[in-house]
Amino acid sequence: MPRAKRKKVAVGAINGVWGVRGHVKVTVMTSNPDRFQAGVTLLLQGIPRKVLDVQFPRGYPVVLFRGFEDREAAESIVGELIEIPESELPELPEGEYYTHDLVGMTVDTATGETLGTLSEVLRTGSNDVYVVKREGAKDVLLPAIADVILSVDVAARRMVVDALPGLVD
Repeated sequence: MPRAKRKKVAVGAINGVWGVRGHVKVTVMTSNPDRFQAGVTLLLQGIPRKVLDVQFPRGYPVVLFRGFEDREAAESIVGELIEIPESELPELPEGEYYTHDLVGMTVDTATGETLGTLSEVLRTGSNDVYVVKREGAKDVLLPAIADVILSVDVAARRMVVDALPGLVD
């Protein structure tokens, strides 16, 4: 029987090179600041790579990975995702979800109508907003609040919402 493929979660993206020694600029995609430290191992191109150095010029991380220790090597990984195995994520409290668990879910109304597929989670100051793609119609923006999001079933990949007047039309 084939081995199940391990799921990976993106924690950053390489958006450019920095300097001549192989450091790369990273767009952070995690709320855990400890992900980018010298000595940790992250997945780059699906391969575990040790972080040799991290600096924070202008507040954003620039990372040096083992095996990419000159500018030419660093240029070869621009555009790549930096990932971790999903198993390394901490458990969340009841009612909280990782974005990657939500994206792709079917979104249904409390009356059983399928609205569409959750395609994106927008971070705002007060609450997240879920973008629901609908076939042949404009996207729906749903505030991630208890009055609107009635239930989330990660295993079934289904969310049930209360389509309050004005939210869907």
